[in-house]
Amino acid sequence: MPSPAAFRILPLNYLKDWGEFESWAQGVASAPDGWIKATAPTVAREATSIKYGSYSALVIGSTGGIGGIYLTIPNGVDYAGRTFSLGVWGKSSSTGPYIEIHDGVTSHTAHLDGLNAFSFVTTPIHKMDYATTQFKISLFATQNATAYFDGAVLCEGEDLFTELSQSNILVDDWSPTINIRQDQYELAQREGSEIPDAHVQAQSIRLRGTVVGTDVRSCRTNFDTLLKAALSWKTNEKRHIYLYEDRCREVFLKSFDWQYINSLQYIKYNMQLTDADASSRYIGKIRNRTVIAATVTEFNFAYNGNFESKPYISIIANQGATITTCLLENLTTGENFSYTGTVPSGVALNIDCLAGTVLNSSADSISLFSGDFVRLVRGTNYFRFSGQNCEIDIDYFERYL
Repeated sequence: MPSPAAFRILPLNYLKDWGEFESWAQGVASAPDGWIKATAPTVAREATSIKYGSYSALVIGSTGGIGGIYLTIPNGVDYAGRTFSLGVWGKSSSTGPYIEIHDGVTSHTAHLDGLNAFSFVTTPIHKMDYATTQFKISLFATQNATAYFDGAVLCEGEDLFTELSQSNILVDDWSPTINIRQDQYELAQREGSEIPDAHVQAQSIRLRGTVVGTDVRSCRTNFDTLLKAALSWKTNEKRHIYLYEDRCREVFLKSFDWQYINSLQYIKYNMQLTDADASSRYIGKIRNRTVIAATVTEFNFAYNGNFESKPYISIIANQGATITTCLLENLTTGENFSYTGTVPSGVALNIDCLAGTVLNSSADSISLFSGDFVRLVRGTNYFRFSGQNCEIDIDYFERYL
């Protein structure tokens, strides 16, 4: 049987990058990556009082009042009129600390319970005002109060996690399949075949389990809950499914069949999922930050996944110089790219190696890009940068087959 901590389904999580507080590139006493301090709190990386992963965020309210951290969802005005749910694991001995979702016009908050143990706190359902001006998530502690926050999730709609390891809905069998596409050619006058390359394709995952109830009505209600969790009303939206406490897959539902047993009070189901990314990922994104202070700089960092990851690379002209020369090489893989345009002082060149996009000052600039959209591979990745002084942020998920 699966561990009680396993098997949860979550709708598309708008905080999937930085909601787990796993990355602290600015330092362990600064705000976690993706978040900004507000009103002079004490913020620190916490490695003991955690819910998931390796770290949580410790927040202590300022001596003069409340203080905390906040995150702004990009293009917030695009979500006007839509409904969202916010949930965060929180721990405090005070009922003062709270979480908040704010659209610039209206807000909803929820306070921690003060029991000094992690509990999942959710705000009331928030409908974004039609005149919204922002989409901001805040985690605050009241004056001198201490709070720990972990595992923040933000989803559209009125539902968050659905547990698949409880008494009414269970997973009895989880069977993933790795599919590898091989380009195979038969050569004349030669035994065997020529296989020049092999690529991992989308993974198929089969879940089999049971749904039960104390009577027909409760069994039907529990089954409706499972189907609602597995299938989005948006045809292009993936679901997030958790196998371990710290591993997640983003999947589409491919097929679903079921069988009624025991006068409709017991249902056996068979669910088929498709993972287009062909891998699971660590629950939180990680940022490696390097400040370039020489014409040519080499740096490296360890990548702990066992499957390749395509990073999001930001080359930021924040070191007092305009960037006119830009060449980045991953010496480990032999991949490299160059950019022949100019990055003005104070702005960033953003290269999404997964989506294959290049933005300079938020404007499309792929015509000035040449080379590879580089990968990260298992072990230590060694990089070499040639160009002006700048900051390079490499954001990535560690991925696993």
